[in-house]
Formats: sequence, structure tokens, C-alpha cells
Amino acid sequence: MAKKKEKYSPMMTKYLELKKDYQDAIVFYRLGDFYEMFFDDAITASKELNLALTGKNAGVKERVPMCGVPFHSATTYIEDLVKKGHKVVIVEQLEDPKQAKGLVERGVVQIVTPGTIMDLKLNEKVNHFIGALGIFDFCYTLAYADISTGEFYCMNLEKDERVLRNQIRTLDLKELVVNDDFADDSLMVTHYDNEHMSDRYKKLFEEVNDLKEIKVAVNLLNYMLETQKRDLDYIQPLAEVRQSDYVTMDPSTKKSLELTKSLSGDKYGSLLWLLDHTHSAMGGRMLKNWIENPLLDQKQIMQRLDMVEIFVNNFIERETIINMIKEVYDLEKLASRIAFGNVNARDLKWIASSLKIIPEIRHQLYALNDPVLNQLAEQLVDLSPITQIIDDAIIDNPPLVIKEGNIIKQGYSAELDEYRDLKANGQKWLTEFEEKEKERTGISKLKIGYNRVFGYYIEITKSQLNMVKDEFQYTRKQSLSNAERFITPELKEMEDKILSAQDRIVSLEYEIFSQVRQYIKGYVHQMQDVAKVVARLDCYTALAALAAKNGYMRPTFNDDHRIDIVDGRHPVVEEVISRQNYIANDCHLDAKANIMLITGPNMGGKSTYMRQVVLTAIMAQIGSFVPAKKANLPIFDQIFTRIGASDDLVSGQSTFMVEMLEANNALRYATENSLIIFDEIGRGTATYDGMALAQGIIEYIAHHIHALTLFSTHYHELTLMNENEGVKNVHASADVSHDTIKFLYKIQAGATGESYGINVAKLAKLPDEVINSANVILQSLLNNSQVSETLHQVKKQTVVVQKESEVEKALAAIDPMQLSPIDALSTLIELKKLLPE
Repeated sequence: MAKKKEKYSPMMTKYLELKKDYQDAIVFYRLGDFYEMFFDDAITASKELNLALTGKNAGVKERVPMCGVPFHSATTYIEDLVKKGHKVVIVEQLEDPKQAKGLVERGVVQIVTPGTIMDLKLNEKVNHFIGALGIFDFCYTLAYADISTGEFYCMNLEKDERVLRNQIRTLDLKELVVNDDFADDSLMVTHYDNEHMSDRYKKLFEEVNDLKEIKVAVNLLNYMLETQKRDLDYIQPLAEVRQSDYVTMDPSTKKSLELTKSLSGDKYGSLLWLLDHTHSAMGGRMLKNWIENPLLDQKQIMQRLDMVEIFVNNFIERETIINMIKEVYDLEKLASRIAFGNVNARDLKWIASSLKIIPEIRHQLYALNDPVLNQLAEQLVDLSPITQIIDDAIIDNPPLVIKEGNIIKQGYSAELDEYRDLKANGQKWLTEFEEKEKERTGISKLKIGYNRVFGYYIEITKSQLNMVKDEFQYTRKQSLSNAERFITPELKEMEDKILSAQDRIVSLEYEIFSQVRQYIKGYVHQMQDVAKVVARLDCYTALAALAAKNGYMRPTFNDDHRIDIVDGRHPVVEEVISRQNYIANDCHLDAKANIMLITGPNMGGKSTYMRQVVLTAIMAQIGSFVPAKKANLPIFDQIFTRIGASDDLVSGQSTFMVEMLEANNALRYATENSLIIFDEIGRGTATYDGMALAQGIIEYIAHHIHALTLFSTHYHELTLMNENEGVKNVHASADVSHDTIKFLYKIQAGATGESYGINVAKLAKLPDEVINSANVILQSLLNNSQVSETLHQVKKQTVVVQKESEVEKALAAIDPMQLSPIDALSTLIELKKLLPE
């Protein structure tokens, strides 16, 4: 006889059927008050979340591995799993277990992925972006959104994987949705392809004309809809981002300049740390975006500077608005929660208290009587209907849970008040009933009690049990070790009334809360618009307050390819050390002398000086005042840096290779309108190699790129290049009198003849024998070296550069994106004719 195949229980069979569609995810399966996980999901989750792994009887011989988390605290567990790279499928009970006939119906209500975490903390000053990538013949197209705020963007990128990866890192995408093969181990890549556009969401794409961008954005939106299993009406209209509107900086440049994080990985010590005195989450996110994307359009820069200047000059109004913004919660995320459906009653009270501040902010803006601020004030629309309904309906200190009652005010709903009265009177009736029964039966220790399993009961201890008589009509309900519990027809009747009232109160309160939420949902996009205005005001006032406190000045701009900074300071270093002790420095470069060659000792301030020039330019182009007595600058299109030494161990690249790759990046892509910062290029290889490469790089910049460049070096032989080569020599000064070295941190004109390396070593207290020996060796090397003369002679030689061919000239003038297939063929034939025979 064949062995009978084991069958799983009906519940587990249902689970396994559902799990088939989500093999790549951990399923949170709702059973009562817990989300349970089974089989491999349970084993994985127990390890990742440090949960106890148990087992469940499921109709087969062996117990099924199982672990679980309470449903009311599941959010934290889900976030932990997702941050570790897992997808989580949430399966809910779709019907009331009390009313279910047989198995409770369950279904997937949400899929949480690294890019679609919705229940993020409020008041975080960072975005949480998910992206979608489209790969086309001549470009990459990237769409990205923050599902927690509703922001939605798209951009076209040149067909260069370096550019694409730089943008992905800059946005810090948590997940990338693709419909073609694309590998990136640094983030979750999800393969998905659905370009169908629902009529319901067509309005989101009305402001974008590029079909590629719309195609990729639709794919991203569909992915979010499919994972979230609900309408996403709060998603904001798709906004097109043009790279040509912003300064180009690769991730290594942003890292070395410590724009949003210090080299240690913390916010402290970064430019963001210095500038971020915003008082709202919306403002903090916006300012971070400004810092990462300085503007190229001078008109837009000047508009921001105008706003900052107004608030610099109007202290009382500025501080008044700042104090108001402090009272505004994260309206952007709260608006999203309203539409998404995960808002709670406490969130509603925060929305109401925030919106009550908006008319006061509007009044202050009008008081400043500026046309641009008046326009902003007009965008702060009246949202008093929201505050009114929240104030009328929701109690002042509601609980976080919205399905257990105690959130709706007395007097808001007549029906609810009626049930509440019934419940209150029921409690009074129970108290009176207990006293009446004591008197009627003579049982002094009789008491009325309640539990969720048995309902209301009369409890009598064993010592007085013999006093119970048949005439009392007591029916035994439960036996305890020291007491018996009874019910009477009268108590049973009141129990039905009270419990039905309580159930109806809880369900009715949730119905009313849902109605309030639905009403506010109609104002979500207006709330988002108001949030953006508050964010801009937050940025303006924060920058103005810092400028006033630190004595920053408004920068000006020129078209003369000229840097003219007087008494410039490094903004972050100045903040960290005593401001009175900071040594300010000038910086002057122009088209005739566009390269500044900086020599001087280690620790003398060369790197700090170069960084402060770059940070001044970045601050100016985000619309901030700058740390200088005067700053007249060009608008830089790109910024390139090579600062500091680091190996790239993951890809097996040495410090010198990383240095050369970053130098090559600047030499290939910089224009005359770019800013280049090179800190001791060539130090990672042999002295003569490094010196030759350094001079070659300087000459290439001077002859071909003409970008404004700051170049620090210990190769003093390079200072022989004169201003006819476009090179200007300066040095970080030091006092070496009395056999010691003192750093003066002052950049002065002219070159220095030595690096003072041995003096610095002595300052570090190396052994005297080492110092003395090094001095002897150094003197011998200096007496025998002819490197300076060699470089001087090489410099005078003419470098022959191959002229651009006719074919190259023709190719440079062609825009392939504008050619039809027949035009492309015709162009190719013409190019062929230009080739030499």
C-alpha cells in the first residue's frame, strides 16, 4: 500500500500558495496580534532581527520553523530588514475574524522595498529616493522619487556610465528599477517593466515634453503603485532636472570638499553642518539639495542672494519668522501620510498646529514689502478648513493607535455621544447592581468583574459559596481555585448592551477619523505647495542668520574669468577654531595668470587655503553670503579636485592610480569656465616622475584648458615657470628663526625655496640622530641636483601639438541627436571624402 502523502493544515496551505508569488521576499503573515514568518523566512528573520526561532504544528510530522513580531511594533522590524537589503511582503487579515466563516481571508496589502519605505521618521533632513533607469541609444534617462514626501523628478544624462554612476551616488538611491541589464552592487537593482500610463495619473506628466523621461517615470510610478497596493494621489507632478542648470561635481570632489559629510563620515565638520541652521525638515532637505547642486544661472543666484540680503538687513522680522518656522512640523511628509493612509490622530494634531502658523508667516512677509516675498506670501494659501475640522473632531492628546477609540471629541458626533452615554451609564448601573446584589443575597464579598473571554460576571469566594441559593438565579460561568463566577439574566442583558456600545464606539470613532482623513486628503497638494514655500523661507533665513552672525558678505560676479577674494576664510575651520585667531587670506587670479602655484611647508595651510576658495565659490553659487571682506567671482560650470591620498582597495587601485584617474577626469572634462584644485599631484610616485607629471599637467592646463586652477606642490623646481606661462607663484609663509618653525598661515606672493620638512619632523620630536642624518643627506642632494636647470630648459622647448584634422572639426560641429537616419548616412559619406588619400 502506498504511503499517504502528508498534507499541511488549511492555513499553512493558503500561506504556501501566497508565498509562491514572493519567493524573493520575507512574508509578514498576520495571525491575530502578530505578524508571523515561516520556513526559510523565519530562519532568515530570526537571525537578522535577533528573534527567537520556534516551531508551529502545521498538519505534518515536523514542526514548521516560525518566528513573529507584534503587529503594533512591526514598523521598526520591517525597516531593519529592508535596510539590510530584504523585501518585505505584508499580508493582512481582510475580514473580521469574529465574522469569518472558516479561514480568515488574507491578502497582500503592501510590499516594502529599500526604495519604498513609507513609515520613515518625521523631521528627517534627508531624502529617501528610489530611481528608475532607461537606457537609450544616445543617453541615459533617470527618474527618481521620494515616496515619503511625494517628490518626483526626471533627467537625461549623457551616455557615459561614469556620469550615470556619479548621479546615482549623489542622489544616494536606495533602489534602482531597470528594464535592461544594469549591475551595481552598491544598491538594490530591481528588474521591472510596465510603461502603461493610467489616465488617472496623466496630469503628473503635463509639464514634461520628453517622451523618454515620461516613459521611464511612468515605469517608476507603476512600480510604486504595484508595491504599495493603493492610490498614490499625493505624488507631485514630474519635475524635469537639467544638468546644464547646475555645477558639475563628481562624488570624489564632493567628498574631498566635505560638502555634506566630513571625511570621517559625520555631518559635523561639513559645509552642510555649518550652513544648516534650518528649523524645519523641509528646509533642511532643500538646503542639502542646494549645497549638492550649486546654480549656474546668475539670475537665479541673484534672486536667492536678494532674499538672503533682505533677511540679513531685517533682524526683527527674520527672528520672528524663524521662531514661527520652529513651530511647523514636517508638512511634506504629513501630507503624504494623509493620502497614503498611514496617518494617525497625533499626526493630525501636528498638521493643525503647523497650519495655524501659516497666516502669521504670511503677515510677516507682507510687512517686508518686497515683490518676491509678496509672491511667496500669496502662495501661503488659506488652509483653515483643515485646522477647523481637526480642532473640532480630534481630542487634544490622542493616542497613536487609531482603531481602539478615545480619539474623537465629545460633541462632534451625536451618535457617538449616545453610545458613550450608554457605556457611562452602564458603568454606573454595574456599581449599583453590585451593591443591590450584596444587599439582596447578604454576600458581603460579592463583586462584579469583567474579562475579555468571559465578559461580565459575579464573583463569590469559596468561603461564602454556601450562601448562594437557587432563588438568586445564579448560573455558574467559571470556576477558580478560590472563587466561583456566575451570571444572572439581568447582568447578561446589560452585558450585551454595554459591550455592543463599546464595540460600536470603537468602530464609529474609526469611521469618523477616516472621514476626517478623507476630507483633508482633498487639500494634500495645497499642503505640499505651502511646505515648499516654508522650506525656501527656512533656507533664506538660516543663511541670513549665519551671515549676520559670522560677518559674511554678499558676493558679486564677473564675466572676466577672474577670482578676486579679499580676506577670505575657510568657513568650517573658522567656525571650529576661535574666529579671532583665524588668519584671512586673499586670492587673485585672472585670465593672464590663471594658475596659482602654491608652495610651502606641510601643515602650513595650503590645503585649507585651496578649499576655502572652492567653498567660497560654492556658497556664492547656492545663493549664500561668503566668508570674505570682498568676493568677486566668475560663475563656474564644473569643479574638479584632487585633495588627499587614498587607496581604492576594493578595485585594487593604488593612491597614485586614484590620483592619476582623478587628474585625468579634470584634464578631459574641464573647460575654461571650470575651477580645478590639485593638491600635490605626483607625490604618489618617484620624485622625478612626479615632478615631470606635475609640470606636464600645469602646462596642459595653461595651454589648452585655461581653467582657473590652484595647484599646491613641494616640487619647488616648478616655480621656475613664470607668469608668461599663466602661472602665479605664492607660498604659505613660516618663521624658522631660532632653529624652530612657526606656521604663519599667511599666503604671500612669490615662491618659497624649501619645504621645511626636516623642521616639521623636528617639531614632531623625531630622534636627534634621524634629524641630523637627514640634514646631511639633504645638503648633499641639493648640491648635486640639476633638476631645476633641466626643467628650466625643457620648459623653453616648443611642444608640438598635432593640429585638429578637418574630419575632427566636422565631427565637433555635428549633433547626432538632431540627425535623421538619412542625414546620418549623408554625413558619413561627406566625412569619408574629407579623409586624406
